[in-house]
Amino acid sequence: MRLGRYAALAAIALVLCVAMAGCGVGGNQKKLLSYFPSEEGFEWEYTGTDDYVQTMGIDSIYKASSGEVTYSISGETVAVTIDDNEPEIEEPAMRRKTLQMEYEFSKDSVIERIVDADDLPHNFSQLEVLRAPIKKGRTWSFQAPDWTDLKAEIVEIGKDADKADYVRVKYESEVDGGSYVETRLFKKGLGLVEFTALGPDGAEFVYSLIGN
Repeated sequence: MRLGRYAALAAIALVLCVAMAGCGVGGNQKKLLSYFPSEEGFEWEYTGTDDYVQTMGIDSIYKASSGEVTYSISGETVAVTIDDNEPEIEEPAMRRKTLQMEYEFSKDSVIERIVDADDLPHNFSQLEVLRAPIKKGRTWSFQAPDWTDLKAEIVEIGKDADKADYVRVKYESEVDGGSYVETRLFKKGLGLVEFTALGPDGAEFVYSLIGN
């Protein structure tokens, strides 16, 4: 009887260890990675405010010996050229700019790092876009390279009409004497699918995924 009891306790302990391992360091990183494409060559196409267009693709996926995973991404943006010194015309000129950025996946977070992207409507060159565990109400704080303090919160998690998991994150900071708010929607296997930025002056910029 005693041996049976010990065997049962050992089995329970083993199950708990496996469960804890799945929710630990490796499990957190896998969960974060699951919200992004997993293959090199994957491409995104977005459209947004004022005929904005953004296309980009994964050039390489590198896993360091320390465990971090880095996605190297390149593409281009197409945006309206605005010149306050020129009279308004019916069809404003469009300009194309190259885009280079990275996503770095650590054991418990995802860092977006802008390498080169003049017209990308992201206000910060580096942003901690996700942090595990992914659950509604999860909050974290961090500082951008320009010393701006930001607060982030997972405000929504759920499934879309195709039963794909998604997570919506809100980022807040004080910029130019006023409140700046971004919201981003990440979807399983796709990465960023919606982006909204609301500036201190009330101006809003939105873009969303239209193809991949």
